[in-house]
Amino acid sequence: MGYKLSAGVCSAMVIATAVATSSVHAAPTLYEAESQPGVDAASIVAAEGFSGGKYVKPGSDGFTFKVKVEETAVYDFTTKVLIKQYDWFDSKIAVNGNEAGSLLTKPRTCDSAFVITASAKMRAGENTITVGNGGALGVDYITVEKHPDPEFKIGTAPVTPNASESARKVFSFLRENFMKKTISGMMISDQNFNYDYGNMKLLKPGECTPADSCKYSDAEVSWKGQTDITEFYKRSGHYPAIGGFDMLFATGGHHEEGWFKGYTENNLVMTEQLWKMGGIPTYTWHWKVGKDTVFYTKDAYPNNGFNATGCTDGVQGTSENNTCFNYTKAFKGDKCKEINEASQEYKDIVADIDIVSGYFKELQDKGIAVVWRPLHEASGGWFWWGAGSPECYVQLYRLVFNRMVVTNKLTNLIWVWNINTDPRFGYDYSALNAAWYPGDDYVDIVAVDIYDPLNDHNSGANYFNKIISDVGTNKMIALSENGAIPDIDSIAEDKAYWSYWMTWSQTWSGNFLEKTPTDMWKKNLDDERIIALDNMPGWDKITVHNPVKKHASNTTNNIKISVHGKSLSFTTRNNGFATVTIFDMNGLQVATLLQGPISAGTRNLSLQSITAGNYIIKASVNHHNTMQILRLK
Repeated sequence: MGYKLSAGVCSAMVIATAVATSSVHAAPTLYEAESQPGVDAASIVAAEGFSGGKYVKPGSDGFTFKVKVEETAVYDFTTKVLIKQYDWFDSKIAVNGNEAGSLLTKPRTCDSAFVITASAKMRAGENTITVGNGGALGVDYITVEKHPDPEFKIGTAPVTPNASESARKVFSFLRENFMKKTISGMMISDQNFNYDYGNMKLLKPGECTPADSCKYSDAEVSWKGQTDITEFYKRSGHYPAIGGFDMLFATGGHHEEGWFKGYTENNLVMTEQLWKMGGIPTYTWHWKVGKDTVFYTKDAYPNNGFNATGCTDGVQGTSENNTCFNYTKAFKGDKCKEINEASQEYKDIVADIDIVSGYFKELQDKGIAVVWRPLHEASGGWFWWGAGSPECYVQLYRLVFNRMVVTNKLTNLIWVWNINTDPRFGYDYSALNAAWYPGDDYVDIVAVDIYDPLNDHNSGANYFNKIISDVGTNKMIALSENGAIPDIDSIAEDKAYWSYWMTWSQTWSGNFLEKTPTDMWKKNLDDERIIALDNMPGWDKITVHNPVKKHASNTTNNIKISVHGKSLSFTTRNNGFATVTIFDMNGLQVATLLQGPISAGTRNLSLQSITAGNYIIKASVNHHNTMQILRLK
């Protein structure tokens, strides 16, 4: 559930008002620190503003509560602590010896009292909750209650208007299995492929001759033959259902050179192979802009990447491992609310998006859909797109979406937004920052990357539940990168059914397959609740409900839009709840022309208040929707 803060006040005795907790379920159980067995009377301090008028000074290892619960489940607990001005950053909350959260709060200038909430699994019977271990001057109480089961309300279609049949099939498959089963995935980093450098041509399986001096056999260059995939199979006895690819070399300073171009083109070849086997391709993009050759920023915090020491205005890179590219110059104003089309940064960004769109268009023309994760690890700051503000990041994500969907007419993408911890607040689940969320209209799946915290193969329920708490229940939730895999028994027990997990690569010195022992690999991939490639039904067997009917370019799902001067004609064959909204080309809402229940028919909507320019118009009736460019003179 993360943490909530009450303001600390500097004084001779620092006190913060206790935060009341409530639940629609049974009332939480309160445990006073001074009432715990074995508490030394000398450690109890009388103080106003604390529950029962007292708090307990903990030892160097913190203060431990003994808690008894009747059911093995995830529990939410709230604790009030008096935290030191210093040495607070690494102070943790532990449940049965396992880290469940931190006392992390915003930096302060005095000792302060805070109310912090967290969540963790507890077993039926007696459990321990330890608070402090070095960072707390005082512990007041804890409250404990069972975490409520999530109730998701996920739409029946992707956010892309007029999504392709293949995209709707992928979305339907993911939606049907969400909260029931978890799909297995594996990332490919290094690649086996043969390339004719003399003719700048990728040699596909069956095209290699002895004269080409090919390094790899046809079997080795196939998707199943890639090192990351074969190593996955060796450990688990199965192939993953999701294959991870990267547009890493699709743009940037070397993208037209032989090996780099071969890497990207081979992605498409393997994607087609995987699709024909019934698998799901997912792409991420370690984006190198323009002629830049790196995507990492220097000194992400507190220097904010492109403002780091040594970065020069207008210079893309200052060293081999650092970019100073400042994407905010593609926009106007400190909130990036308007696109600056004249800027070189904007031109570089859209040129790269168009290159990547071209590759996805090749897949679209072959009837292949892709789970697409751009601008990943949003608030981390180690990538150039995470070095600005949440507001600017949101506008950048919407720019990518609109350029690919509206301008380049891609309909085969399932859109993933990757929430991340924010280094300004910490690196555990409580620091996940939803302020960077682009909005429900731009996202199909919310995903998170988890590495070391899953080393004991726990479900990662604290991350899962924090996403629900901060983003809501309208989207599926996935584990887009992981080291160790979460054990399916833990997932089921905690009701944290990730849509999918994707172990990061073994190659390029990743070695992330080693984070999970062989017996755990076998146990999970043999389990019917984990979907492997051999469990996939085949795309020809997936039925899409309410399939998209083919209409004219401005007609989708019984909705027709036409513009005549300063009047918009909106026609629908359906009764229901309708919205017609105008956005600028950056995705910023300009006006809502219609919102409410309507009957079938045609109505004219005024555009008199909209100034001349290019816009995006979105219209929906019930679950049917369309989106197109609106040009007003």
